[in-house]
Amino acid sequence: MHRNFYWPNWRVTAFAAVLLLLTACDTGAGATSTSVTPPPAPTTPPTPQITIDATTRLFIPFITVVDPTTEGTTVTFVNNDTVPHDVRTVPLADPTEAAFVNVSGRIAKTIPAGGNVTLSLTKPGIYDLYDDTQATIDPHWKRVRAKANTAGFPYAAEAVIWVKGTIAGLPKTTQNGVTAGNDDFMHDFVALAAGGKATWHDYDTDKHYVTDPGTFGPNINPTKFGDGLNVIKGTVDAPPDGGNMTLTFTTPGLYYYFCTAHADFDPYLQRDRAHPDSSIFPMPMEGFVLVQ
Repeated sequence: MHRNFYWPNWRVTAFAAVLLLLTACDTGAGATSTSVTPPPAPTTPPTPQITIDATTRLFIPFITVVDPTTEGTTVTFVNNDTVPHDVRTVPLADPTEAAFVNVSGRIAKTIPAGGNVTLSLTKPGIYDLYDDTQATIDPHWKRVRAKANTAGFPYAAEAVIWVKGTIAGLPKTTQNGVTAGNDDFMHDFVALAAGGKATWHDYDTDKHYVTDPGTFGPNINPTKFGDGLNVIKGTVDAPPDGGNMTLTFTTPGLYYYFCTAHADFDPYLQRDRAHPDSSIFPMPMEGFVLVQ
């Protein structure tokens, strides 16, 4: 016999109350799980860092690029050595550098042993700095020269910083060259508008080179220039006055070069080392082209 399933009225009422309570609980749990997540706190852009190596007492890296749009305009020098070191601006070697080299004026800071110093570099351009405890300014060549018997010799404690940004009035052409009887470029730094041309003239007897060591950092040598070796003929190969060599720079960036006839490139320090028989040893035969 089939028996009808029957619940008394009080059981129906109780079941309905429990069901209503469970529904309310589920609604509350759902509301909690869909709450709005607060936005993350703003982060401080990373500060580019230059380290004083405790063994060589050199600035590492030699070249630093600062992008104000992503990193701000400060650079921190960290002294890993057990003695204090200094950071000083290199005096301008030529009036043509004034528009784009050390544009924020004189910098003179002492970095305590194991400590650090932060520089605020708000103006776009190149900052050429050195440590006068390890190096000096050569009075004739107006370049940084390593002091004898320093740990990093023949490398000088020098740091080149490029702060990106617009520099008004950069030319489309610029001149550089090699001085007669010397293994040195006439200008350490030249600057060009993108698409501009730089010309080197060799007043010396032997040939020299504007050698591209290749890309070795963000925005540093971003593209190959010329054939990579870029010979400049001296008066022996291009009599009677020596030859010209012209390069066109279309891609913005900071370009570093050196003469392979009088220096070797160190991939770790990312800088060239002057040959002992170079006429201006220990100073290396090197230079920079800023393109924007």
